[in-house]
Parts: sequence; structure tokens; C-alpha cells
Amino acid sequence: MASTRKQEISEETRRRLVAAATELAAERGATAMSIQAVAELSGISRGSVAWHFGSKDGLIRAVVEESFRWALTQLRDNLAAAPEQGVAALIEANFAIMSQPEARIFATILLEATSKDSPVRDTYAEQYRTLRRYYADYLRSVSAPVADPDAVAVALLGGTLGINIQHRLDPDHVDRRAAVTALENVYARALTRTHTGTDVPD
Repeated sequence: MASTRKQEISEETRRRLVAAATELAAERGATAMSIQAVAELSGISRGSVAWHFGSKDGLIRAVVEESFRWALTQLRDNLAAAPEQGVAALIEANFAIMSQPEARIFATILLEATSKDSPVRDTYAEQYRTLRRYYADYLRSVSAPVADPDAVAVALLGGTLGINIQHRLDPDHVDRRAAVTALENVYARALTRTHTGTDVPD
């Protein structure tokens, strides 16, 4: 019993540290986030970061992994509740996720992750591979009329990611809802044309 309780306390400590680091990184970016700030926000000693994650870099990697885990869970739930299955449902599920405050973390640290010396570059790339595989497997499972689900998964993520980044940068001039609808219309026309072998009239 004592061992179980100790494990529960350790898991709760880890959860609070990741939650605090996620909140701070979403506001300031991973580079600007400090261990001291994480300790103060979580109410847990700085030494616990080293104990659970080894370093600040280890903590940031845990933040990325937990954020993507949250997003994938949300994605599954949104698709399960969708009235119809297909590419539009996938785009809408992504839109629902990115409309939530918790999703700020992705846009905030994305540019940092693309740097060659970023401590989260490999972790970020790995999580995106997992997400793309899920997209492609979903498209196969619903028999969406796409010739190459893997390529479409890359394109869909690229399109939705671009919309979200633009909205984060310039929310007063980027209508995310309108852009998502336009993206759905583009795919609907393209996939219908591919499926039937004919052009869809305007």
C-alpha cells in the first residue's frame, strides 16, 4: 500500500510539473520557460524537475509528448462523434482541437522545434509521424476516395497547420472558420473529381 501511495504522489508531481511547464511554454515559448518559473507555478521544488525529467530539455520533451497525446485523444473523440466520416470530418475534428486554449502550445513552440539544435525537434517530428499515421489509417478505415492516404495525411496536416499559424499570428484578419470551410470545399471537389474521373462543374 505504501509503495502504491508513493507512486501516486510521484505521478501527481510529474503531472503538475508538466501542466505548469505547458502553461508557461504556451505563453512564452520553450526557450523562455525557466525551471524556477515552473517550480513556482506548480508549487513543487526545482529539484523535482531533475528527478522526474533529468533536465529542462527532458521536461520540454514531456510537454510535447503530453500535448500531442491530448490532441490525439481529442481527435479520436471528435471523429467518433462526427455525423459523417471522411476528409471533411477529419478537418473539422482538427479545427475543434485548435479552437481550444490548450492548443496554443503547438503554435508557440513549433518554430523552436524546427531549429536543428532544438531539444524537442526529434520528439516533435516523432509525434507528427504518429499523427500522420493516424490520419492515413483513418482515411483507409472509412474508405475515403484518396489514392494515397499517406500523402493526403501530410497535405491535410499542412493545410490545417497553416491556417492555425496564420490565425495565431493575425487573429483579427484571419477568419479560421471560413478558411477551414474553404479547405473542406477544395478537398470535396478534388476528391469527387478523382473518384468520378470527371470535373465537377462550378
